[in-house]
Amino acid sequence: MQHRAPSSTRARRWRLAAVPLLAGALLHATAARADGEGQADEADLHFDLGRDLYKQGRFQAALEHFLASNRLVPNRNVVFNIALTYEELGRFADAHRYYDDALEGETDPEVVAELQAALQRIAPRVAVLQIVTSPPGARIYVDRKDLGARGTAPRRLAMAEGRYRILVELAGYEPVAVDDIAVKLGQSEEVLIVLRRIVGTVRVDVRGASEATVHVDHEGAPPACTAPCELDLPPGRHVLHFSRAGFQAAPQPLTVAAHETVPITATLSPLTGSILVRADEPDALVEIDGHPMGFTPSVIQGVPVGRRRIRVSLRGFAPVERTIEVAAGQQAELRDVTLEPLREVSSASRVLERLEDAPASISVIEQQELRAFGYPTIAEALRGARGVYLSNDHVVYSAGIRGLGEPLDYGNRLLVLSDGHSTNDNVLNASFVGSDARDDLHDVDHIEVVRGPGSLLYGTGALSGIVNLVPRGRDEPTSAHVAAGTYYDGVGHARAGFHYNARSDAGAWASVTGARSDGFDVPVVLRDPGEGPRTQIAERAESFRAGGTSGRAWYGPFTAQWMYHRREQLIPTGYVSTRLNDLGTSYEDAHMMAEVRFEPRLAPDLQLMARAHVNRFVWRGAYKFEEATIFEQQHGTWLGAELRAAWTPLSWLRVTGGGEMQAHPEATLGSVFADGRVLTKPEPFGFAAGYLIADGSPAPWARVSAGARLDVYSSFGPIVVPRAAIILRPAPGGVLKIMGGRAFRVPSVSEQFYTDGKTQVPAVDPAHGLALDPESIVSVEVEYAQRLGDDWTALGAVHASKLSEGISSAEVGPGVVRYVNSPLDAFVTGCDVEVRREWRQGWMLAATYGYQRGQLTGGERLINAPGHLASFRGVVPVVERLASAALRINVEAPRRIDRSSGAETASAIVADLTVSGELQRFHSRYVIGIYNAMDTRYDYPAAESYLSATSRQNGRTFLAEITVSYP
Repeated sequence: MQHRAPSSTRARRWRLAAVPLLAGALLHATAARADGEGQADEADLHFDLGRDLYKQGRFQAALEHFLASNRLVPNRNVVFNIALTYEELGRFADAHRYYDDALEGETDPEVVAELQAALQRIAPRVAVLQIVTSPPGARIYVDRKDLGARGTAPRRLAMAEGRYRILVELAGYEPVAVDDIAVKLGQSEEVLIVLRRIVGTVRVDVRGASEATVHVDHEGAPPACTAPCELDLPPGRHVLHFSRAGFQAAPQPLTVAAHETVPITATLSPLTGSILVRADEPDALVEIDGHPMGFTPSVIQGVPVGRRRIRVSLRGFAPVERTIEVAAGQQAELRDVTLEPLREVSSASRVLERLEDAPASISVIEQQELRAFGYPTIAEALRGARGVYLSNDHVVYSAGIRGLGEPLDYGNRLLVLSDGHSTNDNVLNASFVGSDARDDLHDVDHIEVVRGPGSLLYGTGALSGIVNLVPRGRDEPTSAHVAAGTYYDGVGHARAGFHYNARSDAGAWASVTGARSDGFDVPVVLRDPGEGPRTQIAERAESFRAGGTSGRAWYGPFTAQWMYHRREQLIPTGYVSTRLNDLGTSYEDAHMMAEVRFEPRLAPDLQLMARAHVNRFVWRGAYKFEEATIFEQQHGTWLGAELRAAWTPLSWLRVTGGGEMQAHPEATLGSVFADGRVLTKPEPFGFAAGYLIADGSPAPWARVSAGARLDVYSSFGPIVVPRAAIILRPAPGGVLKIMGGRAFRVPSVSEQFYTDGKTQVPAVDPAHGLALDPESIVSVEVEYAQRLGDDWTALGAVHASKLSEGISSAEVGPGVVRYVNSPLDAFVTGCDVEVRREWRQGWMLAATYGYQRGQLTGGERLINAPGHLASFRGVVPVVERLASAALRINVEAPRRIDRSSGAETASAIVADLTVSGELQRFHSRYVIGIYNAMDTRYDYPAAESYLSATSRQNGRTFLAEITVSYP
């Protein structure tokens, strides 16, 4: 039932409506005519009819005409009249809605006040729903969509009392329906509806960088997220843009579907420039921000823009670090990088130190020299080193230092190390330096030669000196290589290996090698030719087959190294009076070692080194004599452990202390004699040792080193060896070393117990009170070196040594010999001079001369000790990187041959020529050359048990080698 307002109220409304109705008519007519005469006239007609009907109180009819007028030409004032009419009809909810519509956008204060008054007037008669959506603008439906929209949110809806269902829709958002909203008359209920966007998901990944900023649709749009990320976008086509400082990436167009996921990968490539790097040394490693990028000289392309840290390093030189700015598409230049030689060694003190600070007389055979001359063996690398001389009887190659090295002593007064680990065996104490040591020197970075006693750190065997092979370093780039070559005309050798860097402090390198030779002919001058010619030819001398492997692995402070080598050789040269040219005389040897180390820096001033090792040596020989064949074998197994600490309590003081233990459970001599007797002599032994060294620089111009070691053997009493050195710098670039010390060598198991069952008897025979004591040497030396500019050094040294209890074979009966301690001391005195240009820009020059006199008490000269040692070595670049020419000249001075006479070998000059270089296009390195280019014929003394008193050395031989690497 429709309700009417009281007559007083209606009268008031007539008065209130008069002005709006009139104004509405005028405005309506003006606006309508602006749209079109016909439509405006029709709107005016409906308006006039509605107005007349309204005055007559015929509100229903008036409403129809007002609504028609508003449909034709919408007008806020007509809306106001519609609201008045609905109010008169008692349809307060509809009146409220139209009053709201009229109020929206109204600016006239009087009209606004009238409308607000009308709303307040009917408020008690309606229930109001305040619809708010987030975001705003959603279309509002009540109960059903087919009834039409009630406007857009936010909006007030006046309703009759009851329960309603509100539906809202907004383009791009999920529609939402809110059911059962209860409203009461005179009350207002707010309904907040949060709309959920209709979206798809874009999963953005990044390649080429760790992250990138994502922009949607426009490159300059605000960042949407930082990839890798997931991004919600409305359905449709979009374009993603990516940004990161120093990088560029192509935009990625995509189509997003509702409720689906689209994967996108942003591929970033750095904005790059290039860097030209030149150094005064070729082949220096160039690292950019810690990553190896090439070798000097080079132009490195593709360098990311920005500030870059450049590090140029070369083994043996102090690294240079610079910071440089790289611009996109431009070349930055780093020219004239000067690398200063480090001149560091580790064999004198077992810690890395500068050469001038080492308390010993040391020479270094650099890697460049090893490669330039293509040295195939340790012995060839040592040839020409200051104070060193060689012996070779075509069975065993050995080296002596400063007069201490006799024929067939197996080089047992010299200690050969692999990165500080002794490679001498425990039966012969032999130092392997020929093809019995290894098949080539590719795994050796450089060689340190220490002249003088070294027992302080290394114990027995370091009597005359030390040769330390320093292996390839950790810092080489990942690569693989193969190599093949020949030397001495008949020796062919090959290898394959790799270097792998798993990370900055972890990696490994390893190699396998093989070598063989069919030998060569050697003239043998017989001591007793009988009825035959005095000079005969031994065929296939040094015919051998060999192979082995070595390697190194590291992880942080842990290091493991291993080596295995085996060789079989024919001996047709009358070795120990065997039949000449009988190829049944042969031997085979094998030696191996494995070592693990742990070398952490526990504190800035404390370095620890712990190591454990196991070793094995096997020698088997078959000796063909005129009357019978004798078979011999020697087996050795030993293991040990060492712990050492270097403490620096003060900036100028270092204290090194340590100890080691070794067990030799197997040191066995075995023989099968001509009469069928079998002799096996196991002689296990062990020892423990401790040492302490203090090195300090109380003043910038002075350094002092002093220490001592105590060794206790199971078969000998305690042995103490001291060492001391004073190092002074009396002038800029000058270093004066005053050094002295003692060293020892315990007799080998072979020297103590070997017997051939006939002419050789054991040296140790407790039943008859026969023993063999350790050798001992005391040495002093004064050395002065003066640097001349950046590259040259001049050096002079004088030295003196006294060897006591020297071990050698002596005749103890008619035709019977054994090893004995000499009752006479041996004295060696001498001097050295050397002028050397260090390796710079591919050049090296070194000239040395040494005089030494070795004699026993009473003046008798030592066997096999040359009085003069002279050499020259030089390398000159001919074509940069492609070719360098090298020349080595050695003077072979006369040597006393045996004790029974004053006979000497003849002097000789031996010259070696090589050319070496790189074929960069083929990733190859080569060396070709001629050893003994003048085909000089010269001899070394042989042992007294040989058929010949001397051993003829090789004439002119050819050397060639090629190494191919990848990359």
